[in-house]
Amino acid sequence: MRARNPCDQLAAKWVNLRASGGKMVGPCPICSHNRLSKSAGRFEAWADRWVCAVCEDGGDVIRLVERVEGKDFRGAVEWLGGAQEPDAEAAARHAKERAERKAKNDAASATYREQERARLHRIWQHGQPIAGTLVAAYHEGRGFEAPADARLRYHPEMRYFHGETVDEMGNRSPRLIHTGPAQLAAIIGPDGRFSGIHITYLDAATARKAVITDPDTGEILPSKKVRGSKRGGYIHLGGDVTSARTLDIGEGIETVLSVRQALVKDGRDISGCLFWSSIDLGNLGGKATETVPHPTLTWRNALGHVRRQRMPGPVPDLDEPSIPVPDRIEDVILLGDGDSDRELTKNALLRAGRRFRKPGRAIRVAWADAGKDFNDMLQGEMAG
Repeated sequence: MRARNPCDQLAAKWVNLRASGGKMVGPCPICSHNRLSKSAGRFEAWADRWVCAVCEDGGDVIRLVERVEGKDFRGAVEWLGGAQEPDAEAAARHAKERAERKAKNDAASATYREQERARLHRIWQHGQPIAGTLVAAYHEGRGFEAPADARLRYHPEMRYFHGETVDEMGNRSPRLIHTGPAQLAAIIGPDGRFSGIHITYLDAATARKAVITDPDTGEILPSKKVRGSKRGGYIHLGGDVTSARTLDIGEGIETVLSVRQALVKDGRDISGCLFWSSIDLGNLGGKATETVPHPTLTWRNALGHVRRQRMPGPVPDLDEPSIPVPDRIEDVILLGDGDSDRELTKNALLRAGRRFRKPGRAIRVAWADAGKDFNDMLQGEMAG
Protein backbone atom coordinates (compact mmCIF):
# COMPACT_ATOMS: atom_id res chain seq x y z
CA MET A 1 0.00 0.00 0.00
CA ARG A 2 2.77 2.46 0.86
CA ALA A 3 4.62 1.55 -2.33
CA ARG A 4 1.47 2.39 -4.31
CA ASN A 5 1.13 5.75 -2.57
CA PRO A 6 4.46 7.61 -2.35
CA CYS A 7 4.28 10.48 0.14
CA ASP A 8 5.67 13.08 -2.23
CA GLN A 9 3.32 12.18 -5.07
CA LEU A 10 0.28 12.14 -2.83
CA ALA A 11 1.15 15.45 -1.16
CA ALA A 12 1.65 17.02 -4.60
CA LYS A 13 -2.06 16.38 -5.29
CA TRP A 14 -2.94 18.66 -2.39
CA VAL A 15 -0.30 21.40 -2.59
CA ASN A 16 2.21 22.91 -4.99
CA LEU A 17 5.51 21.08 -4.44
CA ARG A 18 8.81 21.58 -6.23
CA ALA A 19 11.93 19.44 -6.46
CA SER A 20 14.86 20.37 -4.23
CA GLY A 21 17.71 17.91 -4.36
CA GLY A 22 16.36 14.47 -3.59
CA LYS A 23 13.10 15.67 -2.03
CA MET A 24 10.00 17.76 -2.71
CA VAL A 25 9.38 20.98 -0.78
CA GLY A 26 6.57 23.49 -0.56
CA PRO A 27 3.52 24.48 1.50
CA CYS A 28 2.21 21.99 4.03
CA PRO A 29 -1.08 20.27 3.12
CA ILE A 30 -1.99 20.34 6.81
CA CYS A 31 -1.20 23.85 8.04
CA SER A 32 -0.45 26.11 5.05
CA HIS A 33 -3.25 28.50 4.10
CA ASN A 34 -1.78 29.08 0.62
CA ARG A 35 -1.54 25.69 -1.05
CA LEU A 36 -0.30 27.20 -4.31
CA SER A 37 2.65 29.09 -2.81
CA LYS A 38 5.79 28.89 -4.96
CA SER A 39 8.15 30.00 -2.21
CA ALA A 40 7.00 28.06 0.87
CA GLY A 41 9.46 25.52 2.22
CA ARG A 42 8.05 24.38 5.55
CA PHE A 43 7.00 20.97 4.16
CA GLU A 44 9.45 18.34 2.89
CA ALA A 45 8.49 15.00 1.38
CA TRP A 46 10.24 11.92 0.06
CA ALA A 47 8.70 8.77 -1.36
CA ASP A 48 8.56 7.11 2.04
CA ARG A 49 8.17 9.96 4.53
CA TRP A 50 7.34 13.62 5.16
CA VAL A 51 8.00 16.34 7.75
CA CYS A 52 6.65 19.83 8.45
CA ALA A 53 8.61 22.45 10.40
CA VAL A 54 5.47 24.26 11.58
CA CYS A 55 3.38 21.23 12.49
CA GLU A 56 6.47 19.68 14.12
CA ASP A 57 5.06 16.46 12.69
CA GLY A 58 5.96 13.84 10.15
CA GLY A 59 5.78 10.17 9.29
CA ASP A 60 4.69 7.86 6.52
CA VAL A 61 1.85 8.16 4.00
CA ILE A 62 -0.72 6.75 6.42
CA ARG A 63 0.05 9.44 8.97
CA LEU A 64 -0.10 12.06 6.23
CA VAL A 65 -3.65 11.02 5.34
CA GLU A 66 -4.57 10.87 9.03
CA ARG A 67 -3.43 14.46 9.49
CA VAL A 68 -4.69 16.00 6.23
CA GLU A 69 -8.04 14.22 6.03
CA GLY A 70 -8.66 13.97 9.79
CA LYS A 71 -9.05 10.19 9.69
CA ASP A 72 -8.10 7.48 12.15
CA PHE A 73 -5.67 4.73 11.20
CA ARG A 74 -8.22 2.40 9.63
CA GLY A 75 -9.90 5.27 7.79
CA ALA A 76 -6.55 6.33 6.36
CA VAL A 77 -5.78 2.77 5.22
CA GLU A 78 -9.17 2.54 3.51
CA TRP A 79 -8.71 5.98 1.93
CA LEU A 80 -5.44 4.74 0.44
CA GLY A 81 -7.10 1.63 -0.94
CA GLY A 82 -5.39 -0.75 1.46
CA ALA A 83 -6.59 -4.12 2.66
CA GLN A 84 -9.55 -4.24 4.98
CA GLU A 85 -8.03 -5.64 8.15
CA PRO A 86 -9.24 -5.72 11.75
CA ASP A 87 -8.52 -2.31 13.21
CA ALA A 88 -6.63 -3.52 16.27
CA GLU A 89 -4.46 -5.93 14.30
CA ALA A 90 -3.60 -3.42 11.59
CA ALA A 91 -2.93 -0.64 14.07
CA ALA A 92 -0.68 -2.86 16.18
CA ARG A 93 1.33 -3.95 13.17
CA HIS A 94 1.59 -0.39 11.90
CA ALA A 95 2.79 0.82 15.30
CA LYS A 96 5.39 -1.95 15.41
CA GLU A 97 6.63 -1.16 11.91
CA ARG A 98 6.78 2.54 12.73
CA ALA A 99 8.78 1.88 15.89
CA GLU A 100 11.19 -0.40 14.03
CA ARG A 101 11.73 2.18 11.29
CA LYS A 102 12.27 4.92 13.85
CA ALA A 103 14.83 2.86 15.76
CA LYS A 104 16.66 2.02 12.56
CA ASN A 105 16.67 5.63 11.35
CA ASP A 106 17.75 6.94 14.74
CA ALA A 107 20.68 4.55 14.87
CA ALA A 108 21.74 5.33 11.31
CA SER A 109 21.64 9.11 11.79
CA ALA A 110 23.14 9.44 15.29
CA THR A 111 26.74 9.54 14.05
CA TYR A 112 25.90 11.95 11.24
CA ARG A 113 24.08 14.31 13.61
CA GLU A 114 27.05 14.47 15.94
CA GLN A 115 29.45 15.07 13.04
CA GLU A 116 27.19 17.83 11.72
CA ARG A 117 26.96 19.39 15.18
CA ALA A 118 30.76 19.49 15.36
CA ARG A 119 31.00 21.06 11.88
CA LEU A 120 28.47 23.73 12.78
CA HIS A 121 30.18 24.47 16.07
CA ARG A 122 33.41 25.17 14.18
CA ILE A 123 31.51 27.62 11.95
CA TRP A 124 30.07 29.27 15.07
CA GLN A 125 33.52 29.56 16.64
CA HIS A 126 34.82 31.28 13.50
CA GLY A 127 32.11 33.91 13.82
CA GLN A 128 32.97 37.40 15.07
CA PRO A 129 31.42 39.58 17.80
CA ILE A 130 28.66 41.65 16.20
CA ALA A 131 29.73 45.09 17.50
CA GLY A 132 30.65 47.33 14.57
CA THR A 133 29.72 44.72 11.96
CA LEU A 134 26.99 44.44 9.35
CA VAL A 135 24.89 42.56 11.90
CA ALA A 136 24.88 45.59 14.21
CA ALA A 137 23.92 47.77 11.24
CA TYR A 138 21.09 45.35 10.40
CA HIS A 139 19.83 45.59 13.99
CA GLU A 140 20.04 49.38 13.92
CA GLY A 141 17.96 49.44 10.77
CA ARG A 142 15.34 47.32 12.52
CA GLY A 143 15.29 49.66 15.50
CA PHE A 144 16.87 47.55 18.24
CA GLU A 145 20.22 46.74 19.78
CA ALA A 146 21.18 43.24 20.91
CA PRO A 147 22.73 42.91 24.38
CA ALA A 148 26.32 41.74 24.73
CA ASP A 149 25.24 38.32 26.05
CA ALA A 150 22.97 37.51 23.09
CA ARG A 151 24.21 34.39 21.34
CA LEU A 152 24.74 36.15 18.02
CA ARG A 153 27.80 36.44 15.79
CA TYR A 154 28.84 37.79 12.41
CA HIS A 155 30.21 35.68 9.56
CA PRO A 156 31.57 37.59 6.54
CA GLU A 157 31.44 34.71 4.03
CA MET A 158 28.71 32.26 4.89
CA ARG A 159 27.92 29.75 2.18
CA TYR A 160 24.35 29.08 0.99
CA PHE A 161 23.54 25.64 -0.41
CA HIS A 162 20.41 24.79 -2.37
CA GLY A 163 19.70 21.51 -4.12
CA GLU A 164 22.35 19.13 -5.37
CA THR A 165 24.86 18.71 -8.16
CA VAL A 166 25.65 15.38 -9.81
CA ASP A 167 29.04 14.64 -11.36
CA GLU A 168 29.88 12.26 -14.24
CA MET A 169 30.12 9.34 -11.83
CA GLY A 170 26.66 9.99 -10.42
CA ASN A 171 27.97 11.32 -7.10
CA ARG A 172 25.72 13.89 -5.47
CA SER A 173 26.88 16.89 -3.48
CA PRO A 174 25.22 20.06 -2.12
CA ARG A 175 24.97 22.88 -4.68
CA LEU A 176 26.60 26.15 -3.58
CA ILE A 177 24.70 29.13 -5.01
CA HIS A 178 25.70 32.06 -2.79
CA THR A 179 28.42 33.25 -0.41
CA GLY A 180 28.04 36.38 1.66
CA PRO A 181 27.75 38.04 5.07
CA ALA A 182 25.38 36.59 7.63
CA GLN A 183 24.18 36.73 11.19
CA LEU A 184 24.75 33.50 13.10
CA ALA A 185 22.66 32.53 16.12
CA ALA A 186 23.59 29.57 18.30
CA ILE A 187 20.80 27.07 19.00
CA ILE A 188 20.93 25.50 22.45
CA GLY A 189 19.29 22.08 22.57
CA PRO A 190 17.05 20.71 25.35
CA ASP A 191 20.13 19.02 26.85
CA GLY A 192 21.88 22.42 27.21
CA ARG A 193 24.42 21.70 24.46
CA PHE A 194 25.05 23.59 21.24
CA SER A 195 22.85 21.87 18.65
CA GLY A 196 22.92 24.04 15.53
CA ILE A 197 22.89 27.50 14.01
CA HIS A 198 20.23 29.84 12.72
CA ILE A 199 21.54 31.85 9.76
CA THR A 200 20.24 35.19 8.46
CA TYR A 201 21.94 36.15 5.19
CA LEU A 202 22.51 39.89 4.80
CA ASP A 203 23.02 42.33 1.94
CA ALA A 204 26.26 44.27 2.48
CA ALA A 205 25.00 47.21 0.42
CA THR A 206 21.72 47.76 2.30
CA ALA A 207 22.29 46.10 5.71
CA ARG A 208 18.99 44.28 5.18
CA LYS A 209 18.16 40.65 4.62
CA ALA A 210 19.73 39.39 1.40
CA VAL A 211 17.62 38.52 -1.62
CA ILE A 212 18.89 35.13 -2.81
CA THR A 213 17.61 33.50 -5.98
CA ASP A 214 18.09 30.12 -7.57
CA PRO A 215 20.42 30.77 -10.55
CA ASP A 216 18.60 28.21 -12.68
CA THR A 217 14.94 28.93 -11.95
CA GLY A 218 14.98 32.48 -10.62
CA GLU A 219 13.05 31.32 -7.57
CA ILE A 220 13.46 33.62 -4.56
CA LEU A 221 14.81 31.54 -1.69
CA PRO A 222 14.51 32.09 2.07
CA SER A 223 17.09 34.49 3.49
CA LYS A 224 17.07 32.50 6.73
CA LYS A 225 18.17 28.92 7.27
CA VAL A 226 18.55 26.51 10.15
CA ARG A 227 21.30 23.91 10.18
CA GLY A 228 21.61 21.22 12.79
CA SER A 229 18.88 20.33 15.25
CA LYS A 230 16.32 22.88 16.43
CA ARG A 231 13.69 20.64 18.06
CA GLY A 232 13.29 21.60 21.69
CA GLY A 233 16.02 24.21 21.27
CA TYR A 234 16.16 27.98 21.68
CA ILE A 235 18.35 31.03 20.97
CA HIS A 236 19.45 33.04 23.99
CA LEU A 237 18.95 36.77 23.36
CA GLY A 238 19.70 38.21 26.77
CA GLY A 239 19.34 37.74 30.51
CA ASP A 240 20.91 35.79 33.35
CA VAL A 241 19.73 32.18 33.26
CA THR A 242 20.84 31.62 36.85
CA SER A 243 18.71 34.36 38.40
CA ALA A 244 15.91 35.37 36.00
CA ARG A 245 12.31 34.97 37.11
CA THR A 246 10.57 36.02 33.86
CA LEU A 247 10.90 34.53 30.38
CA ASP A 248 9.83 36.41 27.25
CA ILE A 249 9.81 33.91 24.39
CA GLY A 250 8.64 34.29 20.81
CA GLU A 251 9.18 32.92 17.35
CA GLY A 252 11.77 35.16 15.69
CA ILE A 253 14.98 36.87 16.75
CA GLU A 254 13.72 40.25 15.56
CA THR A 255 10.41 39.81 17.41
CA VAL A 256 12.06 39.06 20.74
CA LEU A 257 14.72 41.76 20.48
CA SER A 258 12.04 44.28 19.52
CA VAL A 259 10.09 43.48 22.69
CA ARG A 260 13.25 43.80 24.75
CA GLN A 261 14.04 47.16 23.13
CA ALA A 262 10.51 48.43 23.82
CA LEU A 263 10.81 47.48 27.51
CA VAL A 264 14.16 49.27 27.78
CA LYS A 265 12.72 52.33 26.01
CA ASP A 266 9.85 52.42 28.51
CA GLY A 267 12.31 52.36 31.41
CA ARG A 268 11.29 48.91 32.59
CA ASP A 269 13.60 46.89 34.83
CA ILE A 270 14.60 43.85 32.79
CA SER A 271 17.35 42.61 35.12
CA GLY A 272 15.20 39.62 36.06
CA CYS A 273 14.14 38.75 32.50
CA LEU A 274 15.26 36.17 29.99
CA PHE A 275 14.70 36.72 26.27
CA TRP A 276 14.61 33.63 24.06
CA SER A 277 13.74 32.91 20.44
CA SER A 278 12.08 29.57 19.72
CA ILE A 279 13.41 29.71 16.12
CA ASP A 280 9.96 29.11 14.61
CA LEU A 281 6.32 28.79 15.61
CA GLY A 282 6.24 25.01 15.38
CA ASN A 283 9.15 24.65 17.77
CA LEU A 284 7.53 27.07 20.22
CA GLY A 285 4.35 25.01 20.49
CA GLY A 286 5.88 21.64 19.76
CA LYS A 287 4.07 18.70 18.25
CA ALA A 288 0.30 18.45 18.64
CA THR A 289 -1.60 15.27 19.50
CA GLU A 290 -3.95 15.79 16.54
CA THR A 291 -4.98 18.11 13.76
CA VAL A 292 -8.23 20.07 13.99
CA PRO A 293 -10.40 21.89 11.42
CA HIS A 294 -9.58 25.54 10.81
CA PRO A 295 -12.65 27.64 11.69
CA THR A 296 -12.64 29.63 8.44
CA LEU A 297 -10.19 28.30 5.84
CA THR A 298 -11.25 25.75 3.23
CA TRP A 299 -9.75 24.09 0.17
CA ARG A 300 -11.09 22.17 -2.83
CA ASN A 301 -9.89 18.60 -3.44
CA ALA A 302 -9.32 16.88 -6.79
CA LEU A 303 -13.00 15.91 -6.99
CA GLY A 304 -14.08 19.49 -6.50
CA HIS A 305 -15.33 18.94 -2.96
CA VAL A 306 -14.80 21.77 -0.50
CA ARG A 307 -12.93 20.61 2.59
CA ARG A 308 -12.07 22.37 5.83
CA GLN A 309 -8.38 23.23 6.16
CA ARG A 310 -6.80 21.35 9.03
CA MET A 311 -4.05 22.55 11.35
CA PRO A 312 -2.14 21.33 14.44
CA GLY A 313 -4.47 21.42 17.43
CA PRO A 314 -4.06 23.07 20.86
CA VAL A 315 -3.14 19.92 22.83
CA PRO A 316 0.61 19.17 22.96
CA ASP A 317 2.17 15.75 22.57
CA LEU A 318 4.06 15.75 25.84
CA ASP A 319 6.14 12.73 24.80
CA GLU A 320 7.97 14.94 22.28
CA PRO A 321 10.92 17.26 23.14
CA SER A 322 10.12 20.70 24.52
CA ILE A 323 12.03 23.92 25.12
CA PRO A 324 13.37 23.56 28.70
CA VAL A 325 12.08 26.47 30.77
CA PRO A 326 14.18 26.78 33.96
CA ASP A 327 12.32 25.77 37.13
CA ARG A 328 12.96 29.15 38.76
CA ILE A 329 10.96 30.99 36.09
CA GLU A 330 7.75 32.30 37.67
CA ASP A 331 6.31 34.19 34.70
CA VAL A 332 6.33 33.12 31.04
CA ILE A 333 5.24 35.64 28.42
CA LEU A 334 4.47 34.09 25.04
CA LEU A 335 4.85 36.54 22.17
CA GLY A 336 2.30 36.15 19.39
CA ASP A 337 2.89 37.82 16.02
CA GLY A 338 -0.17 39.45 14.50
CA ASP A 339 0.91 39.02 10.88
CA SER A 340 0.55 35.23 10.72
CA ASP A 341 -2.57 33.07 10.74
CA ARG A 342 -4.27 33.86 14.05
CA GLU A 343 -5.76 30.40 14.64
CA LEU A 344 -2.54 28.55 13.80
CA THR A 345 -0.56 30.88 16.06
CA LYS A 346 -3.13 30.68 18.87
CA ASN A 347 -2.98 26.87 18.90
CA ALA A 348 0.82 26.93 18.98
CA LEU A 349 0.78 29.32 21.94
CA LEU A 350 -1.79 27.15 23.73
CA ARG A 351 0.45 24.13 23.27
CA ALA A 352 3.45 26.09 24.54
CA GLY A 353 1.50 27.29 27.57
CA ARG A 354 0.49 23.75 28.46
CA ARG A 355 4.04 22.52 28.04
CA PHE A 356 5.54 25.27 30.18
CA ARG A 357 3.00 25.45 33.01
CA LYS A 358 3.79 24.31 36.54
CA PRO A 359 2.37 25.14 39.99
CA GLY A 360 3.03 28.75 40.90
CA ARG A 361 4.03 29.80 37.38
CA ALA A 362 1.98 32.32 35.41
CA ILE A 363 1.61 31.92 31.65
CA ARG A 364 0.61 35.02 29.71
CA VAL A 365 0.25 35.85 26.02
CA ALA A 366 1.20 39.22 24.50
CA TRP A 367 -0.16 39.75 20.98
CA ALA A 368 1.22 42.17 18.42
CA ASP A 369 -1.32 44.35 16.65
CA ALA A 370 -3.34 42.66 13.91
CA GLY A 371 -1.39 42.46 10.66
CA LYS A 372 1.91 43.35 12.35
CA ASP A 373 4.73 41.75 14.28
CA PHE A 374 6.48 43.37 17.23
CA ASN A 375 9.23 44.78 15.03
CA ASP A 376 6.62 46.46 12.84
CA MET A 377 5.20 48.05 15.98
CA LEU A 378 8.61 49.15 17.20
CA GLN A 379 9.52 50.75 13.90
CA GLY A 380 6.10 52.40 13.74
CA GLU A 381 6.73 54.03 17.11
CA MET A 382 10.14 55.21 15.91
CA ALA A 383 8.63 56.73 12.78
CA GLY A 384 5.90 58.41 14.81
